[in-house]
Amino acid sequence: MEKYKERKWSGEKGKKFGKVDDPYLPAGGRHEMAICTTCKAIYQTKRWFFDDTLYQSNANLPTTNLVTCPGCQKVQDHYYEGVLTLAGDFLAEHREEILTRINKEAENVSRKNPLDRIIDIREEEGKVVVETTSDKLAQRLGKAVYRAYKGDLDFRWSHLDKFVRVYWSR
Repeated sequence: MEKYKERKWSGEKGKKFGKVDDPYLPAGGRHEMAICTTCKAIYQTKRWFFDDTLYQSNANLPTTNLVTCPGCQKVQDHYYEGVLTLAGDFLAEHREEILTRINKEAENVSRKNPLDRIIDIREEEGKVVVETTSDKLAQRLGKAVYRAYKGDLDFRWSHLDKFVRVYWSR
C-alpha cells in the first residue's frame, strides 16, 4: 500500500489524482462541425462519430472544417495508450483465430467510438503485441481474449492511469 501514499486527491469530481489531458483531443471552444479527411469521422456536439448520410451532405460545404481526427493523428504519430501482449503455447496453436477475434472486437468498438483503434499488431520473440490508441481498448481486447480462451490476464497501469499494459497468456 506504500505506492498509493504519494497520490493526493484534488477533491474535484472525475479528477482523482490530477488532471491528465489528451494532447490529441480538440481544445475547448465551440466547433460547429468537422470532418476527418482520412476516416470520414464527424465531430459535432463535442464528440466523434460515423454517419454516412451526414458526411455525404456536409463534406463539400464551405463551412465544414476538414481536419484529421485524434484517432487518425495518433495512428500517424504512433502514439499508443494501451499495449496488449499475448503469449504462450496456446497462442502459437490458435494465433489466427485469436487475431481474428481481436480485430473483430476492435472493429465493433471503433463503430461506436472512432477514436479507439488498433495502431499496430506485431510479433516479438514468440509473442504478439497489439498497440491501441486508448487504454480502454487494450483492456477490452484483453478481456475479450480472456472470455473466449481463459488463461491468465494481468493489467498494469502507469501513473495517473492514462497508459495500460495488458498481458494475456495460456
